[in-house]
Amino acid sequence: MTRSIPSVTAPGWVIAVAIVVLLSIGVASIWVTDTHYVRGHDGPVNAAKQGVHALVGVGLALLVLRVGYQRVSRYAYVLFGLSVLALVPLLLAKVMHTSFGGLTEPRNGAYRWIQLPGFQVQPSEFVKITFVLALCEYLRYRRNYRTFFGLLLPLVLSIPPLGLILVEPDLGTVLLLIPVLFVMLFMAGAKLQHLVVIVLIGAALLPAAWGQIKGYQRLRVTAVLLQSPALRRAVVDDPERFAGLATKRQALEWAASSGYQLVHSKNAIGSGGILGQGWGNGPYTNHALLPDRHNDFVFSLIGHQWGLFGSLAVLAGYTTIVLAGVRIASVSTDAFGRLLSTGIVTLLASQVLINVGMAVGLMPITGMTLPFVSYGGSSLICSFLAAALLVSVSQHRPFILATKPFDFVRQRVQLPAPPSHNEVGAYDGAPI
Repeated sequence: MTRSIPSVTAPGWVIAVAIVVLLSIGVASIWVTDTHYVRGHDGPVNAAKQGVHALVGVGLALLVLRVGYQRVSRYAYVLFGLSVLALVPLLLAKVMHTSFGGLTEPRNGAYRWIQLPGFQVQPSEFVKITFVLALCEYLRYRRNYRTFFGLLLPLVLSIPPLGLILVEPDLGTVLLLIPVLFVMLFMAGAKLQHLVVIVLIGAALLPAAWGQIKGYQRLRVTAVLLQSPALRRAVVDDPERFAGLATKRQALEWAASSGYQLVHSKNAIGSGGILGQGWGNGPYTNHALLPDRHNDFVFSLIGHQWGLFGSLAVLAGYTTIVLAGVRIASVSTDAFGRLLSTGIVTLLASQVLINVGMAVGLMPITGMTLPFVSYGGSSLICSFLAAALLVSVSQHRPFILATKPFDFVRQRVQLPAPPSHNEVGAYDGAPI
């Protein structure tokens, strides 16, 4: 039975309140952050744009709630195919070194955006959601992935979108979708030992893949390791030994080159202390010391303005959404709904961990946004769509006359006991 939009469940209201808190913190941070100093004070302009993006996201979320995730599931493969197809122009633009008349204008050498009249679209953001939908539709009816070779098909089908996103390049989204894939396979019933074997095979191939990626991409990974002064000194003293990690010059210039954003991100968080510098105050708010502080490094700006309490408030908001999502998944009796809520929770939690880990120096800098907080139209709209699908699962709980989702134990049929000797011959004393 389909419920109306006003009939939002308790987990749905909890998620909505958490989103409002996170969105408010994000807009407040964007408001006081200038991004184009040549044009003057543009923080309020960007905050207004973020508000428009939020209204569009809310409108689409209400549409999803009205339609319901079950109807959306019918078009899972179509939506996934369209989102992957939207990545093709970006690949052609990168290979041909063209912007197609401004349609695919690169930023810092990355081809991630399609410029449409009046707005930009980042297709990889939509792939995140359609990837989860397609996996749910594939896994809901099959059991062959409980064998090792049965896992190969979903893994192979994941290569095209991951490959197209990686060449943009967008390493962050690839790092995000991999754990989503493995968690959904595990929740669908894949055996843990098979997944561990695949992870070990991937780890064994990492040295070969390391040699194939470009130098600036390697620097983003090694920048995290070069935080150690001892390691930088070792590279300077014996550059030949660490030739695969970094050169002597890269180690000497780390703080001013590949480690610049990381150093200032940690300084911004540390300078906030317990209570922070105050809203709109502090050097990292008023000066362009930290690039991308309104999107990728907005968590650093939050820590700078509101200190430890502000950072914990943001993390508490995400924890609330994740716990509500886990609750929704645990009570869902529909295989697709349980997988969908699990995938969205994993998607959100992984994105937060990658972004926050990047800001504090535990993850490589990959250009990952913070959901509902970072500036960006496609990211914010897709976050609202993901949340709407999660709430929709809690609104639609079908009653099914079947086994529970992913219950692979064969049910035993209880047969009636054979009649006793005294019960034989119930008619006229003669055996029947």
